Amino acid sequence: MQFQREFIERIRREVPIESYISRFVPLQKKGRNMVGLCPFHQEKSPSFNVSTDKQFYHCFGCKASGDIFQFVMSYEKVDFQRAKEVLSEYSGIPIIEKGKEEIERTELLYRVNRKALHFFQENLRGPQGLAAREYLTSRGLGEEIQKSFQLGFAPAGFQNLIPKVFSSREEIKAALEVGLIRESDKGKEPYDFFRERIMFPVFDLSGRVIAFSGRIVGPGKEAKYVNSPASSIFDKGRTFYHLHESKEFIQKSRTAILVEGYLDVIGLVDKGIDNTVACMGTAVTENHIRTIKKFTDRFLLVLDGDSAGRKGALHAAELCLKEGLDCFVVLLPEGKDPFDLSKELNRQELHKLLDQPIPASSFVVEELLEKADSRALPEKKRKALNNLYQFLKGFNRDSDREFFLSLGARQLGISMDAVLRDYKGGGAKFASPGSDNNREKAQKKASGPNPAESCERKIIALLVRMNSLFHFSEELSALEFLDPKSAFLWDFLYTRYASEEEISPASILSSEIPGEFKEAIAPFLLEETEMAPEEGAKVFQGLLKQQRVFVIDERMSELDSDSSLEQMEKLTKLAYYRTEKAKLLENIRNENSGVR
Repeated sequence: MQFQREFIERIRREVPIESYISRFVPLQKKGRNMVGLCPFHQEKSPSFNVSTDKQFYHCFGCKASGDIFQFVMSYEKVDFQRAKEVLSEYSGIPIIEKGKEEIERTELLYRVNRKALHFFQENLRGPQGLAAREYLTSRGLGEEIQKSFQLGFAPAGFQNLIPKVFSSREEIKAALEVGLIRESDKGKEPYDFFRERIMFPVFDLSGRVIAFSGRIVGPGKEAKYVNSPASSIFDKGRTFYHLHESKEFIQKSRTAILVEGYLDVIGLVDKGIDNTVACMGTAVTENHIRTIKKFTDRFLLVLDGDSAGRKGALHAAELCLKEGLDCFVVLLPEGKDPFDLSKELNRQELHKLLDQPIPASSFVVEELLEKADSRALPEKKRKALNNLYQFLKGFNRDSDREFFLSLGARQLGISMDAVLRDYKGGGAKFASPGSDNNREKAQKKASGPNPAESCERKIIALLVRMNSLFHFSEELSALEFLDPKSAFLWDFLYTRYASEEEISPASILSSEIPGEFKEAIAPFLLEETEMAPEEGAKVFQGLLKQQRVFVIDERMSELDSDSSLEQMEKLTKLAYYRTEKAKLLENIRNENSGVR
């Protein structure tokens, strides 16, 4: 709702978070931030930080973080609606509830989206859509499929929608709100956001157009897909592509199939697998799972078999398990996606592939243990168990925790009794020898990010704080992230960047992403150092190089423990990695000495 968004933005703009929080928590100035005792857990030393510049809080003890609305919800133990009322009463800024005018406004948003869809469809069928039609046909998507999925084409140029589609002031304002056009920063007319792209319309459960995704025609340096920004009628953290069309098939089969992309959906549906959906350019969220649970008892994740696909499947499977949704995983051959396979396999072969899924519980444990088994070195087993213990924090029932511990124990060849004692003792069994105090310190340290994770999260935090660094997008897209949370955050940020949505510490910490990712990045967003753009770019490039060093270290570690390689092949690869690492470290040293 437009009025609600204006109220939220005004509260964030006009009510300093430190002023509100200091009513309940005594705060003291510390550098550019303010600190105090956390109101959400018992502590003797202050670990609760409030950023006055970025308008968010983060506790280094219990990991609570968020903006002013999140603070009110957590402190007062109320929902978002009541938090709005509390802040309205405190600030004197009135809440305007949805009335007749707002209902009419919402209908106008649906209407401008529908008009835009008709325009895009006409362009796909016309002379300007020839290249797009040829591309779609070359991918096996003929005219019948194009019509079935209501595909369209946004032509080249910045001034197509105005005045060809929208001419009244009300329609132009509505088109701005749903992201079809954007304000020009040069004082000129608003310009088309989607240009020279194949358009995929997104419908709500009532069949109304709520958003679009645009794909470039063929290869290019631009983002392959850009999506409509969030609006009062479009919440990408809850929306599935094709759910409106597939919901009856999902209810009938009691199974929903999740794939990664729009073409993946189209490819499987074309083969008669109609109960297929995809997320809208973002990773699966708790709200996605809660939405799909209304229609099905079973979720089948069919994702690419590459590293990114496995990480996406792991994240989605974890959420399903924690939300109590029966979940299975189908990992495809590396380099293949569901759309590719829909063109290579016949219907019977495709169904056979989907009929052999892995239970999510087994997949999650295997991924968390990083394929360690009974033959793994003690160090690798220790790391594997720590990953498993961290994952189990999200479960409240002892029976669930013991189930996953038993799977881990079996795979690692360790007795269940030993693993259970270790888990209940906080992992002390695998801590370094020494006093209890030393073990406690080691556990405390292990709970924080390791150097590689810290490096990657600093990269992400710098992007949030200095949006100009997005001109390094190509380098970032080529990175092999070692930290799944950083990989998720990069995908999330790039989606927002490509859609021209706000990227700031407060907007990220109040977004729809799961809390674990906010907890991971919040400490790095509190960094007080202010840098000029040139200095920020140098620091950023140094972090990118350091990240590549960590990747090389990981590859060398994997080679050391790989018993399947011939000795000569292993030595050759190790020598190559050592040379590459030495070059990177030399480059980093030279740049650091140059800065001084």
